[in-house]
Amino acid sequence: MRGASAVDGTGSSAHRHQPGEEVPSEDGWRERLGLSPRGDVITAVVARNGWIATLVATLVAALTRFINLAHPHSLMFDEIYYVKDAYALWHNGYESTWNDGSDALFAQGNFSGLTTQGSYVVHPEIGKWLIGLGGQIFGWDSSFGWRFMPALAGVLTVLLLGRLTMRLTRSPLLAGLAGLLLAIDGEGITESRIGLLDIFIGFFATLSVYCLVRDRGWLRERLARNAALPEGERRLGTWFRPWLLATGISLGLTCSIKWSGAYLLAAIGVLVVCWDTTALRAAGRRSWALVGILGRGAADFLHLVPVAFAVYVAGWFGWFAHPAAYKHGWAAGLRAAGETVPRSWLPDSLNDLLEYHLSMYHFHVTLDSTHPYMSQPIGWLVQWRPTSFYWPSDAEMAGAQCGSDRCVQAITSIGNIPVWWSALVALVAVIAFMVLRDRDWRAWAALIGYVGLYLPWFNYTHRTIFTFYTVAFAPFVVLCLTLALGSAAGLLTPVAGSARARDEARAIEAGRVGEGRLAPRGSVASYLGFGLSPSRSRLPESWTGVARWRIRSEGVWLIGFVLVAAIIFAVLWYPIWTGQTVSYDFWHWHMLLPSWI
Repeated sequence: MRGASAVDGTGSSAHRHQPGEEVPSEDGWRERLGLSPRGDVITAVVARNGWIATLVATLVAALTRFINLAHPHSLMFDEIYYVKDAYALWHNGYESTWNDGSDALFAQGNFSGLTTQGSYVVHPEIGKWLIGLGGQIFGWDSSFGWRFMPALAGVLTVLLLGRLTMRLTRSPLLAGLAGLLLAIDGEGITESRIGLLDIFIGFFATLSVYCLVRDRGWLRERLARNAALPEGERRLGTWFRPWLLATGISLGLTCSIKWSGAYLLAAIGVLVVCWDTTALRAAGRRSWALVGILGRGAADFLHLVPVAFAVYVAGWFGWFAHPAAYKHGWAAGLRAAGETVPRSWLPDSLNDLLEYHLSMYHFHVTLDSTHPYMSQPIGWLVQWRPTSFYWPSDAEMAGAQCGSDRCVQAITSIGNIPVWWSALVALVAVIAFMVLRDRDWRAWAALIGYVGLYLPWFNYTHRTIFTFYTVAFAPFVVLCLTLALGSAAGLLTPVAGSARARDEARAIEAGRVGEGRLAPRGSVASYLGFGLSPSRSRLPESWTGVARWRIRSEGVWLIGFVLVAAIIFAVLWYPIWTGQTVSYDFWHWHMLLPSWI
């Protein structure tokens, strides 16, 4: 189970206590389970600053997403599908076909092109119900209305990422850094300002991992309390886990946006079993491997898969309620025609829905039509081929003023390059140092996004796919970068009970590190000449979350460099993300790579 220990990161081993042997205290068990002592809690001022940092980043996200959100007042890119489907859901109750020429009429507030014939769509309904909620609130003749909910989802994703980072690191500075980097990322900004589905995947995926991290702490705290109780006393229940149930619900909603959420469900399921098994091992449970994999694995499955499946099926409520919906009545039609009904043992409604899904699956795996902005996932992490969402013709731009003889407007989903390129280096560092060297479980909160939402796309390189899909795992890209930068700056304390924590404790006891002494550094940093004198950081502990002696100045400078570069890039590229009127030369200067054009 060495691999599972690497996922868990506590470095503890099972121990069966003999009669008369002293049983560790609750704090002793907490240490074995990778938890801080009970008295080691975040102070009120650190907690307050964590909220301040997160809310400031959220405000920046709101400004970058909501200002001039109504531009352009036309259906752009795949809004021609999702926004009109959303209107049909809220008015017919099911997705319906539209007459030819309805796109331009829709933007003018003319919805007469909607018919009552069921439409063949290839994504679940929940995302379009959410898009439609904005239209219902602000009016369907308002492009602000049909983009309101994606923008809100983008803002809330920043808020969630800040709170997730705060829970992982206990550092307001890192919580604010993660939120701010996501708030000024081009993928997040452009897809929060268009009526597409993928921004909702990013929101629910981040929510799922937040609930997952809460569940991990919830379970281990109870295991520690149980282990410290004398034999025969009432045990705290750990089989029903509210946070894991919330994870299952959130994953069901992720799948209800697009099927790609199913891969994240599978990845999180494996991770939960690994975490549970190593927790039982650290808690000294007998037959921990068998109980963890089979017993806990079965309970984890019930908390996640059936719950997610039920949420997913419930998300088709509009389809179930309307016989005119596409494929609704398929089985009855075959029976009326005297033909054999496949899977006749199923109720007709479920059989109809299953047949519909088989058709959808065939569409997804065989989609191979070419598109000028299609791309392969091998280039996504460096933003090799961004997607152009909006580019009006020269005729449409006639009369525009930009100080040049040719004016353009562009909305291109170029990620914030300093963030994405730095995050690629950070990904290697997190795997090499946090996972392989330190076995730090916090790394998996970021890596699970890559595993569940990025790697599966390599199975579909034969079909038409786009770089803008990266917005679904962009929060985890930013989290990975934040963890790497935080580690470099000394803002991540070692996991309690880990080998690194024990080494540090011995170093403090021996006087090699601590107040007035050198911050702990690795051999590479020492070789490069860092840490020749004690840290002189003026950053207050109420914002860093750690003692000043831990802070490494080179890491703080690295954070500053990445943040300043990202802010400069965001300021310069914001017009390209939001469709502002600029000269053609201005736009062309921003196309740093030939593949961006």
